[in-house]
Amino acid sequence: MVSVVCATYNQKEYIRETIESIVQQKVDFEYEIIIHDDASTDGTTEIIKEFESKYSQIRVIYEEKNKYLNGIPFLWDVVENYAKGKYIALCDGDDYWIDDFKLQSQYDIMESHPECDLCACWGCTVTEDGKKEISQIRPRIGDGILSVEDTILGGGQYLVTAGLFFRQTLSDALKKFGYLDYAIQMLGAVRGGIMYLDRKMAVYRRYAHGSWTNDVLKNDEKLFLQWEKERKLLAGFNEYTCGQYKEVIDKRLKAYSSFLDQLHDRKEVVLEIIGGCQHPAYIWGLGRRGRSLEAFLMDEKIVVDGVCDAINENVGGTDEYGNLVVHTDEVLEKAKTIWASTKFAYNDLMRMKTDGKVIDLSPFMPYG
Repeated sequence: MVSVVCATYNQKEYIRETIESIVQQKVDFEYEIIIHDDASTDGTTEIIKEFESKYSQIRVIYEEKNKYLNGIPFLWDVVENYAKGKYIALCDGDDYWIDDFKLQSQYDIMESHPECDLCACWGCTVTEDGKKEISQIRPRIGDGILSVEDTILGGGQYLVTAGLFFRQTLSDALKKFGYLDYAIQMLGAVRGGIMYLDRKMAVYRRYAHGSWTNDVLKNDEKLFLQWEKERKLLAGFNEYTCGQYKEVIDKRLKAYSSFLDQLHDRKEVVLEIIGGCQHPAYIWGLGRRGRSLEAFLMDEKIVVDGVCDAINENVGGTDEYGNLVVHTDEVLEKAKTIWASTKFAYNDLMRMKTDGKVIDLSPFMPYG
């Protein structure tokens, strides 16, 4: 009934936890696990073979040459030519599931909602070593339907990839769009919206070795190429839907300017908010939004007393802008002002004890 597709390449540090989280699922139907090993060279293959010998439901595609690095798409080929399931579930080799009833829950809800093509769940991001939770990937509170419009605006990271569970029948449409996460989400929403289960069941590692984010988000050249792919995807989706969502697609296209450019576009109001802040003042969050906020403040000659991130790496050192990296506990204790670079950071800070004024700057970098 379900085919779990796991794509991996050189992820020996994570692949065992990934596969274990899949094989321990408790279900009342048959499911298969298809692992695509894209010519790993670091020992990942040996770990996969260990599981393959123990579990009959595991099938493995061992590539002799790496397809991803050579620009050859493979996910649609796996789904179309290997997967036997009525439904497809995704879990890449650096992600994992934290609910033994994930597959059963998504299967049951999709069986009772034949009008929907895709089910998603609440997910979270963790540090690369998996020891600390960083943020939530939770598009709404409570079970319900996610609209096409919200999915378009949310971008490819609107939902956690390891939480996607969709009908095999969606594959014909997906072939035309290359199986990007963003394409799966938008096309999966078209017929009846996305069925969302508000249970934390899937985990995404931030900047894991061999991950897409580590490869793309830290490389400006590759990021711009990714943006171009997404622009083309949106143009294709607009044509596919006969212009039905053109207005919201046009709004989403604004995402493909840098966060720094978005801040400068809103410079007057941002400076008005920041101008009255008391010191010491810190930036909370060192992802792309946080680094862009830091660059903006430096451009405007605004003093930053320090920066921090939930990972708490390089504490006591300085970052690329020469600002002191401070432990989050120290920021909570000393800050008069905390600039939250993301909505996740702001929401987390609202639950923490601090006397500092917390300012949510994510509305001034809304697209990304």
